[in-house]
Amino acid sequence: MRPDPVPSPLFIRNRSKLAKAMAPGSVALIPSGDAKIRSGDQFYPYRQHSNFFYLTGINQEETLFVFFPDHPDPDLREMLFIRKATPKSELWTGPMPGPEEVQRLSGIAQVRWLEEKEAVLQVLLRDVTRVYCDQDLAGPDSLARFRKLAEVDRMPLAPLVERFRMVKEPEEIEEIRKAVSITRSAFYEVLEKVTPGVWEYQLEAEIIGSFIRNGAAGHAYDPIIASGKNALILHYVKNSSQCTDGALLLMDFGAEVNNYAADCSRTIPVNGRFSRRQREVYEAVCRIFHQARGMMVPGTMLAEFHQQVGALWEEEHMALGLYTREDTKVKSGQDPPWKDYYMHGTSHSLGLDVHDPFDRSRPFEPGMILTCEPAIYIPEEQTGIRLESNILITGEGPVDLMEDIPLEAEEIEALMNRKN
Repeated sequence: MRPDPVPSPLFIRNRSKLAKAMAPGSVALIPSGDAKIRSGDQFYPYRQHSNFFYLTGINQEETLFVFFPDHPDPDLREMLFIRKATPKSELWTGPMPGPEEVQRLSGIAQVRWLEEKEAVLQVLLRDVTRVYCDQDLAGPDSLARFRKLAEVDRMPLAPLVERFRMVKEPEEIEEIRKAVSITRSAFYEVLEKVTPGVWEYQLEAEIIGSFIRNGAAGHAYDPIIASGKNALILHYVKNSSQCTDGALLLMDFGAEVNNYAADCSRTIPVNGRFSRRQREVYEAVCRIFHQARGMMVPGTMLAEFHQQVGALWEEEHMALGLYTREDTKVKSGQDPPWKDYYMHGTSHSLGLDVHDPFDRSRPFEPGMILTCEPAIYIPEEQTGIRLESNILITGEGPVDLMEDIPLEAEEIEALMNRKN
C-alpha cells in the first residue's frame, strides 16, 4: 500500500518560515518542476522540484505557486495556479487533481486555473518591490513579458528555502523513517539472493521490486551494486558484472517515500563468509563507523568532523599495514596518506534530496538528518567497503535511523547462512 500523503500542516509551517525571511513587499514566483523528455515523445517518470514540494506538497506539473505574504488582500497572499483537465487529457493520462484536492494537500485556499495567471499577476506586480525566483524568466512561456519584473530587484529563492530544509520537521522525519523501513526490508530480501554467480543487475531488480511492493515510489537515487573491484568506483551504477565466489559486494541504495529519501550502504561477502583479511578490514570500518556516529552531536562542524574521522582512519590504516608512521609525516601542502584510501566525505545532509542542501559553515543542530558513511578502498586488494546509515541529530545524542539494518560481520554471516 502506498503511504498516505504528507499532512498539509507541514507545508503551512514551511511557508510561514519563508514569509519571515522574505523582504517586505516582495513576492516569490515558484513554478513546479517540468516533465523531462527521455526521447521522442517519451518522458522520464515525473519527480517534483524539491523546493516546490517543500512549500506546497503538490506533485503536479504545470503548476505555479505565487507567494506574497504581506499583501493587504488575504486572497492574494498565496495562490496556486493549476492546469485544467480536458476530455482529451483525461482520455490519455487520466483524471488530474482539481482545486479541492489541491487545497486539501497544500493547505492553500486560493487555487485557480492557469488561464487566470496573467490577469492576476498584472494586478499583483503593481505592488512588488522584490521578486524571488530561481527559474529563467526568458523562456517562451515565462514571466518575462511582465514588464514590471524588469523594474524590480530579483533575488534567488533557493538560499532562503534551503536553509530551512536543513532542519527537519517531525512530519519529514516520519517520512524518512518510512523510507528507511522500506530500505531495511529490501536489504533483508536481497541478502537471500546473494550467491556466487548472481549478476549485479539481478540484485538491483530484487531491491526495486521490494521497494515497489512495500509502497515506495522507487529508488531515491541510482543504486550502486558493486562486486569485487567495482566497489573501487565511487559512483558505479552500471551494475553489469557477475558476483564471484570470494568477492565482497558493496550495495548503496535507498527508497523514496513521498519524495523523501533514505540512503544506506552495506558491504557483504558474496559467498556468505568473510575471509580473514576481509573481516579484518571490515571490522576496522565498523570501528570507525561507531566512533564517527558518536561524534554527530549538536555543535559539530562538518569539515572538522571529516578531519577527525580521517585521523581515526590513519591509525586503522597503519594497523592494517597500508602505510607506516613515517609515511604520515607529510610535507606542507600535501594530502595525508589516509586520503589515498578514503577519498569522499563522511557525511551529507539527507531529506527531499539524497544530497540535501547543507551550509558547511553551520554546525549540526537537533532535527538535522545526515549520513554517516566511513569507507575504505584498497586498489591493490581490489577491495572497497562502505558502511552508511542515516543519523538524526538530537540534544540527547545521535539517533541511528538504520540501527536495525544489520551491520556487524557476525550478524551478516548469520543471516546469509541461516537455513530456510
